[in-house]
Amino acid sequence: MFGGVLIRGVRRGRRIGIVSALLAAGVLFGSPAEAAPPATAATAPPATAAAVPVTPYASLNNLFQNYGNSSGQWSGGDGTQSLKLPDGRVVWFFNDSYYGSVESNGTRRPFAAVMPRNMLVIQNGSTLTSVAGSGSDRTMVPPAAGGDWLWGGDNMLVGGTIYKFYQRFKSQPGGGAFGFYPTGVELVAMPVSTLTNPATFTKVSIPSPICDGSPNQGSRCYLWGTALYSTADHTYIYGTEGVVSGSDPQKYLHIARVPKGQFTAAWEYWTGSGWSSSQAASKRVLNGVAEGFSVTQHGGQYVLLTQGLEGALAGNMIAYHSGTPTGFTATERSVLHMTPETTTDWGDWTYEYRVVPHLSSGSTVVVSYNLNSQYQDGACLGRNYYTASVYRPRFIQFTLPSSPIGGSYIEPTKAPIGSPWTLNPPAYCANSSSPGPAPTAPTATATSGARITFAWTAPTPAGKYSYDVRWRDATAGAAWNEFPLFAPDSTSVPFNALTHGHRYEFQVRAVTWAGNYSSWTSVVSATAFLSRPTNMTAFRWSASECTAQWTDSQPDVLWRVYWRELPSGTLVRANLPTSQKTMTIMLLDPAKRYGISVAAENSHGEGPRSTEATCPTGR
Repeated sequence: MFGGVLIRGVRRGRRIGIVSALLAAGVLFGSPAEAAPPATAATAPPATAAAVPVTPYASLNNLFQNYGNSSGQWSGGDGTQSLKLPDGRVVWFFNDSYYGSVESNGTRRPFAAVMPRNMLVIQNGSTLTSVAGSGSDRTMVPPAAGGDWLWGGDNMLVGGTIYKFYQRFKSQPGGGAFGFYPTGVELVAMPVSTLTNPATFTKVSIPSPICDGSPNQGSRCYLWGTALYSTADHTYIYGTEGVVSGSDPQKYLHIARVPKGQFTAAWEYWTGSGWSSSQAASKRVLNGVAEGFSVTQHGGQYVLLTQGLEGALAGNMIAYHSGTPTGFTATERSVLHMTPETTTDWGDWTYEYRVVPHLSSGSTVVVSYNLNSQYQDGACLGRNYYTASVYRPRFIQFTLPSSPIGGSYIEPTKAPIGSPWTLNPPAYCANSSSPGPAPTAPTATATSGARITFAWTAPTPAGKYSYDVRWRDATAGAAWNEFPLFAPDSTSVPFNALTHGHRYEFQVRAVTWAGNYSSWTSVVSATAFLSRPTNMTAFRWSASECTAQWTDSQPDVLWRVYWRELPSGTLVRANLPTSQKTMTIMLLDPAKRYGISVAAENSHGEGPRSTEATCPTGR
């Protein structure tokens, strides 16, 4: 979740303060493309080993990895939630997603990916189908006035309609630590019969949440619909209240209810001792929930599964236990898991732990969570782009404790990814008008076949830079030609089929993925050439035919054969070149000797002729 992408000259995003802004604003964690450095990991509580055994749920992990690599549409997302339909299909809801192709090397091209703020994928057996909007960023459900985008809460099937809660956010001018803030909640009705057509979705009127709609200190917003749980009579609507209060995370659980599945009926709010029709009477039940969690039931207990706030980005998966839908307390909890993907510096981190209902039964639950990365390199490229497999859901399976098992914070153990990835990208990444670092040591090297390889040394700091390359035929007085090179690991370009004897000039500049252009390197040049074919031989094939043969390893050339009567006849040029390193000349005078030579040629002309081979008389 949490957008803001840096794309070369196309669109730019804002930097988001990872810990203080997002936790206090009642939302959780980071930008797929870039993020501000986190608070130091040294602030995390001491580690204590307390967890349940967890195994990866391989079939779903593989399904979404394969689909993301091959679909050309959804290639990754967060906010993962699922809903199984009566016909057996499964709807997978996602928030911020990458939409576009993944290269064969597993890389997303930033300039080619758009980011829907919400979309869905329909699973039918092993087949997945993307459903997105038709706008430029492919967002499926746009926000009402007063917001810039919607991120999904929980969902429920009622009859033939899916009711999906969305939480509305708005970007803050100037960005800074508080790059966005919540402004409300929306409920969307999605007919199952037209689920692939977002134009048929409609907004449903529900009570407006208490929400200051402001990023200012002390402001608050109730984000209803984060999780839903239905009993025989009621649907419980769980929400969060995020309070902006400096760097201190304050995330409170609130609970409302309606008659089962009737979201347009009168809402009641939990006061701590009963129910009230006044939202203002809603009581803070628990401090320490994330913006994405689940409520389920096991062994006669209600279980709220969430990410803990301890450890900030490296929060543990925690379960709170209660005998009633409203009785969750900080003391009745179980520390369940620290994900293996989370790095000790929080460069890669996970969030939004949610139960997958249709795959969970009894005490055995399947849980989805999301992996994100805030690593960038010296070229301002996010790891989520360079390694597409990162920003995709993960699935695990474990046995849910039927009662609290306690436990303390479990620290991550995965080492930081290492160079070129860093949590402290260069300052120019935050300002596209600042110049970026330039390549060095440009060279132009000519090789046979009228080829020139233009090469350079990548800039420092290390990163996956793209480049602008320009070149021209200086001998012909041609203007500069310029083209972008989107090949992050390349520091050379071959130029082929050039004109023999012409001098070519070259320059390069680096471009970061934040749009910073370096200065051009100095001009270097080389002269293209075609080599002479060698080992020329000739012999009489018949009395009136001579066959010539030669050696030439130059690429991308043809050969033009010449012959003349010896000792001083007029030179004859073959009408057509040959692609073979041999040619037979016919209708020759058997009484005469002939000198035969050959020249390599390309689309721009010929090179020098070989030495002449003598074909003897045919008598």
